[in-house]
Amino acid sequence: MPVSSRFTLVRPDPATHSTIDTSLMMTQRIKALALLCLAFTLLSANAQAEFFGLPNGRSANPGTLSRLSVELGFVTGDLGRTDFQNIGARVNFRVAPEIVVIGDIGASEYGNADGTPIGIGIFYHLANQRISDQLDIAAKASYHTGDYKYRGAGIDLSGLSFEALFSGRAPLSDNGLGWYANLGFHRLTVDSGFSDSSNEIGFGGGLVLPTLQGEAYVGMDLIDELTFGLGFRYFLN
Repeated sequence: MPVSSRFTLVRPDPATHSTIDTSLMMTQRIKALALLCLAFTLLSANAQAEFFGLPNGRSANPGTLSRLSVELGFVTGDLGRTDFQNIGARVNFRVAPEIVVIGDIGASEYGNADGTPIGIGIFYHLANQRISDQLDIAAKASYHTGDYKYRGAGIDLSGLSFEALFSGRAPLSDNGLGWYANLGFHRLTVDSGFSDSSNEIGFGGGLVLPTLQGEAYVGMDLIDELTFGLGFRYFLN
């Protein structure tokens, strides 16, 4: 006896596949366009003493620091017309009387983009400088990198900074309040399938207040746009 089938083979409609493919292509193009917009804005609006990093927040003389210290800080401001925030942790290790090695990690937001930047740097106190006997002067180099996500797309950013740091040898008040200023060169590189770079000159400064456990600081930096930051450095030993 013939057996009737309950199922009917339905052939896919080519028009349906075409609609799905077109939708996927449009989604990919929107993501790519959003990524390009983010890359362009970052290149045109570099705005920190260290891109991805915290304010310097320190004297140019590492003799005021313990051998090992840790800190937590916050930075906020604008990059172009977009809000930027970064919460970072930094470790400072004085390997020699004039040399401090720095490492940091952060969690930052740029508009709708999220990233976790990491960085490393070195700080060298020019103890024998003859420019001024009223100032401490140091040189600093640092490198940061981070992977940012924006509407499902990824973009790699890196920042290279070379700075001169200045601070007064005499405090501003009896409680030990001090000041610092920084001037430097900054190079930001964006890689989102293509690679491009931007070079900027930046400057900034702030105040440092010693406490029983460490130092509190506030600072500002200007590289095309203005950012503000604050933090606390805890002396471990």
